[in-house]
Amino acid sequence: MSLRLKFNLVLAAVLLLAAAGAGGYVHRFVQQSAIEEVQHNSQIMMHSAMAIRDYTTELIKPHLDVTLAEKFLPQTVPAYAATETLRRLQSRFPGYEYKEAVLNPTNLRDRANEWEERVINDFRDGKAELKKEVTGEVGEGMHRAMYVARPITIKQPQCLACHSTPQVAPPTMIKVYGDKNGFGWSMNETVGIQVVKVPMYFPLEKARQTFYNVMGALVASFVLLFVVLNLSLSSLVIEPMARLNRKLEDLATKDFLTDLVNRRRFFERLEAEMAETRIRKSSLSVVMLDIDFFKRINDTFGHDSGDVVLKATALRVRELLRSSDCAARFGGEEFILLLKETPVDAAMAMAEAVRARIASVPFDSVGHVSASFGVATWDHKEDSHALIKRADTALYVAKSRGRNCVVQAEEAK
Repeated sequence: MSLRLKFNLVLAAVLLLAAAGAGGYVHRFVQQSAIEEVQHNSQIMMHSAMAIRDYTTELIKPHLDVTLAEKFLPQTVPAYAATETLRRLQSRFPGYEYKEAVLNPTNLRDRANEWEERVINDFRDGKAELKKEVTGEVGEGMHRAMYVARPITIKQPQCLACHSTPQVAPPTMIKVYGDKNGFGWSMNETVGIQVVKVPMYFPLEKARQTFYNVMGALVASFVLLFVVLNLSLSSLVIEPMARLNRKLEDLATKDFLTDLVNRRRFFERLEAEMAETRIRKSSLSVVMLDIDFFKRINDTFGHDSGDVVLKATALRVRELLRSSDCAARFGGEEFILLLKETPVDAAMAMAEAVRARIASVPFDSVGHVSASFGVATWDHKEDSHALIKRADTALYVAKSRGRNCVVQAEEAK
């Protein structure tokens, strides 16, 4: 597994965990903020209703009660005033509702529905404290709303003047609403609830959009971070390491003087090529060459001149080889060539071309230099050491024949 892949896997895991953690936190936060906004709006509506009731009770009703004997005005009833005032908001703010839901109302529009009856009965049965509000949710989808309910409990005797029996109720009220509903109330009885409903869809939808926007920005930031870190990793770590590895590879596999591959690397290449040659049933040859009288060059002209001859010889060899071939410094002044898909005749011709190239052009500091060659073609049976040994034996035969010549190795036994 490469360093980049490991780094990206770890980075992706960290970013995914961070995104999941941040997403969970942001989702809870925006949801809670939306619910708090709904709760705040519901409290505003409830207190608005209470303010309207108080205003009607304290400043409107006392001035209109004198007309009660002649004409009943519903506007003097605090519940009616609050309901009508807040009802006018619904055209501007759909879903915001206020209602004084009663089990047995005088005005039938105030009759409690099924879920409102359940809330009222919770107060009547003691399941909910009379001094506290009850909060909950009702409806689904776009009609989902939060409600806040307060109990309507008879605490003032004046209320019974209109709601105890039809006989004591104002005739003008009976004339408007009849004598069938809104009677039979008693002191300290919870007869209904003040309830406000505030829609949750829009705040929750806003919270959802906020969540998506925040997560989108977060994901975009993570993607940008991912790209920047990968580019930084490439420029600051991977590429320098790759260059260093190439240098280390060169140091481990190349001869520092001639820039040819070294003995160890040559054997690795030879083993691989022999395996491939066996599969393809093709030819493979090696050529051993040794610079003639190299010790005399070192002794006469110095080791620096000898190094110049070695480097120049390596250069002349490389110029004649194909890209598929391989040349190595085998040791001292000795070189070896690997010729792929090359039978013995072609290998002999190549060796002769290299010999002529070395011998024909004088070296700057030492003049003409020659080399002796031994050529061996693999028989598909012997190992690499046996093959090289045959080429080396042929090389020594070339030395014994007067040097500066090419000798073909004997066939393997």
